Amino acid sequence: MERDTTVMTCYNYGELCDDLLVETLSRLPVKSLMRLRCVSRSWFSLVKDPKFICKHLTRGDHNRLMVYNEYYIDNYPVEDFVVVPDNTMTDLHFQNLEAAETKNYILLGPYEGIICFSEKWNRNKINVWNISMNEYRILPEPPRPRNGVSGSRPSNTVIFCCNFAVGLDPMSNDFKLVLIQTLHDERGISSINDCLPNVAVYNFSTNSWRHVEEGLFPMRCYLGDEAMNNVYHNGFCYWVATTETPCDYVAILSFSMSEEVFQEMRGPRVPPITEEIEFEYWTIGVHDDYLSLLHVEESRRSFGLWMMKGGFWTKHLSFGPFIECYHPDGFWRNGEFILESYGGDGDCRLVLYDSNHDQIREFGITGVWFSVRILKESLITVRE
Repeated sequence: MERDTTVMTCYNYGELCDDLLVETLSRLPVKSLMRLRCVSRSWFSLVKDPKFICKHLTRGDHNRLMVYNEYYIDNYPVEDFVVVPDNTMTDLHFQNLEAAETKNYILLGPYEGIICFSEKWNRNKINVWNISMNEYRILPEPPRPRNGVSGSRPSNTVIFCCNFAVGLDPMSNDFKLVLIQTLHDERGISSINDCLPNVAVYNFSTNSWRHVEEGLFPMRCYLGDEAMNNVYHNGFCYWVATTETPCDYVAILSFSMSEEVFQEMRGPRVPPITEEIEFEYWTIGVHDDYLSLLHVEESRRSFGLWMMKGGFWTKHLSFGPFIECYHPDGFWRNGEFILESYGGDGDCRLVLYDSNHDQIREFGITGVWFSVRILKESLITVRE
């Protein structure tokens, strides 16, 4: 069996095998690891090692499901920020996670266990919060587009939405936050499709931002308003995007955390449901350690799971048809997926589908819109 070299075994743990210890500790919750780092200097160093942190994130033994839910009370929109405490998903009840002091912020994420807060009235004011370690950091303002350079923000535009991603740069062993600010033309004059977004990268170790100016994608590769449809995997961040030209594939933007450049990938070719490929019919995630896409097929009652293997998309699984129409909301684990029903009266439902047993379970909540994320227990420190 091939030896796992993800974490360097350069620590001295006495008689206990280094690899066995690393494997054992990677299965523990963050609170336990915070206590155990006081055992010795070597244990303290291990818990802070970026490769161990990445291994702990990848295992996901203590992941929980987090959901943004929007609904109406007396015609007034209400948003809930909730989590399923039971990570085994035996009990599907929710508990509210949002605190009163977050009401003036737009909450995005979590990304590798890190939640980003962007002020509603000033999108350049960004804070990050590691829930598992209860650490909070106010970030310096990201750099603004430079006037007079190619791709800078036109004077008549404003920040329309922000998209984030967090991941490890495997070359520098530093965790980074990627910020993508897409633009909106208030006067409807300039061609936004020809503009480039404002992209900046934040380094957690240096507490600093820098511009990304090479390999930017045109705005016509649109990510959506505060898009949640992204994932980090093996040194790259991926987003599902849409394009202005109708086609029979979905666009995927990838960002190398080491080289800090974007590339556009083509998703699998499938018959289009409408005249354009809608990215709400796709969700991206990791399945069996492969970059994967879950796609609702033409009837909106059947699904296909595609996996990227050897540089090619391979259809790994099909399931359905169901009686109701659904669209994909997220990956869970062990062949389980989160689906959202289409509500004819405006009320949608969230369900958990187990492909191994062909079983659907209701979460018991309704709303007009859901966004599903995985809350990972994270050792990424954000303390200032």
